[in-house]
Amino acid sequence: MKHKNLYILLILLGFGPVALADFNSSVINYASGKYDLAYREMQSLAETAEHPLAMYYLGVMTANGQGVEQDYQAAAEWYRKAAKKGVMPAQYRLAKLYEEGKGVPRDLEYAYAWLAVASAGGHKRSIAELPKVEKQLSEEELASARKLARKLLGKYKKQEERTGGAE
Repeated sequence: MKHKNLYILLILLGFGPVALADFNSSVINYASGKYDLAYREMQSLAETAEHPLAMYYLGVMTANGQGVEQDYQAAAEWYRKAAKKGVMPAQYRLAKLYEEGKGVPRDLEYAYAWLAVASAGGHKRSIAELPKVEKQLSEEELASARKLARKLLGKYKKQEERTGGAE
């Protein structure tokens, strides 16, 4: 039994560095313009290891049509998955999609709420954007948006180890 547990521990310890190496390779491929390869690698990491930054990059690539056909609805889903794991740039970009109505229904309350979550973690672009969205809301909408923001903050506020240096 002890040997079995040790074997499982060794497998688990070995998986982390392999996943990290795959992510680093994916980022290099992305930066080198090898979008097809980067997309496939990121997709594998996102789906098998639930790698938050891979999910974020899939959102970026899908929104920009890099390695895959441009699709704001699919980009919103990848951003949402990463946002729920505390990736602030994903929270910001999801908010921008809600603000612009790209891939999701235009919803300034959701835009405000996701910006508030990223702002609470110190994301500078979100901090700058939040007052602009706030000005577009009525008093009733703002109260609703703040309530939604509190709910999202309780669930998805920045998680230090998962945000990395993306964006």
